[in-house]
Amino acid sequence: MQFDSLRAFPYPVLRPDVDDYLDGELQVTADFQIKDTEITVEIMCALSVEDIRRLIDEGNAQYVVVFACRDTYFRHAAVSSDPAFTVRLGGGDLRGEVIVNPYVVAVKPITGYCSALLNREFGPGPFDYEEGAVLAMDRPQVIYVDRELYRPISSVFALVRNENLSMHEWRIDMSGDYVHLQVSTEMKKKIDSARNSSSNRAVLLNSLYFAAVMQCISALRNSDCYDHLKWARIIRQKCHNMNIDIYSHDEYIVAQRMMKQPLAVLDKLVLEGRAND
Repeated sequence: MQFDSLRAFPYPVLRPDVDDYLDGELQVTADFQIKDTEITVEIMCALSVEDIRRLIDEGNAQYVVVFACRDTYFRHAAVSSDPAFTVRLGGGDLRGEVIVNPYVVAVKPITGYCSALLNREFGPGPFDYEEGAVLAMDRPQVIYVDRELYRPISSVFALVRNENLSMHEWRIDMSGDYVHLQVSTEMKKKIDSARNSSSNRAVLLNSLYFAAVMQCISALRNSDCYDHLKWARIIRQKCHNMNIDIYSHDEYIVAQRMMKQPLAVLDKLVLEGRAND
């Protein structure tokens, strides 16, 4: 079933932008984790109408999350009585645009349903629901599934030599599918060696890579001429999946959120051990 706020039901349904209920909502989040052979989705449902929650507790209704992917022709309905549950899918089930549709659905016939939150303009009630009837729904979520999206943002960068640079200079080239970070030959050797240490990687993340991510975000904010490149698509889709609007915040705020607070990594791996020095 596609979400349509104008669709008419012969019974009240809790849904956004429709006043069948005077108050209350169903909010569902889906957190994707992708590995080579498995996709794990952590589902969290927040339902604020006690009368519908009671139907779930009594076994008359359940939470249902439907995954639909056009690229792979995959469709799957995950069902649970628990508001927090895990869905495990095959590594090849989802690719590209995935639509996540959340519902609460009657799994048994329901008779005589009433709620103090129902809008009396809908009718006096009580109401009956057949098995399979929708009781509540949330807006569909669009998620982009690509293994590149779930790797560290540093994966869109390639460290390359530039013989014309001095020891501590660096340049950025955004003209290809991967962003080239150009450094001198000697500096590249040092950085390649330093990557073997987690604390050194934390320093690099908060210096070279943080500055590079900010520059890429600035470029995307000011032009769409990069949108055909792989690095630009990955950054835009990462921001979409993380609900980050690159136009509503300064570049450094967007970079912190997209990199999942790199200062916290520096604090844990470098600063905590030196606090008493």
